[in-house]
Amino acid sequence: MDVVERKVGRIFSLKFEAEEDFYGGIVRFVKEKNIRAGSVFFLGAFYELDIIPGVLLPSPPMPPPDETRLHIDQWVDVQGQGIITWPDSAPPTLPEKHLWTDDPDPYIHLHLTVSGGPRKPGEVYAGHLCDGRLKGMMMDIIELL
Repeated sequence: MDVVERKVGRIFSLKFEAEEDFYGGIVRFVKEKNIRAGSVFFLGAFYELDIIPGVLLPSPPMPPPDETRLHIDQWVDVQGQGIITWPDSAPPTLPEKHLWTDDPDPYIHLHLTVSGGPRKPGEVYAGHLCDGRLKGMMMDIIELL
């Protein structure tokens, strides 16, 4: 087991409004504040979203997106958590519209649970958040030093 002792740095509370660029907004904020490591906790809703539900096999390499992703095209509530890292290369689960540039980029890796929405109240999904069209979101980012 590898162990790294950390201390809590700054704590940020973010509020996203409908239709804001969710992943792009988080990445820009993390770069602006130079958050090198952190924990993320969020609660909110999407009009539609893409997730990778459950556990992927085989991994790695990642299967093609059309074989792994679930598109939910209705309003759903979500809650989840994640981490902020700065890996050396782009992770395979990075959303296509957030391609890496020549500059170093943070990776915001988020997992969530998703309600089945108004048409499927008995269904709940869990997995990796790929991207979505935001309805609204509250998020806390805890910087780790």
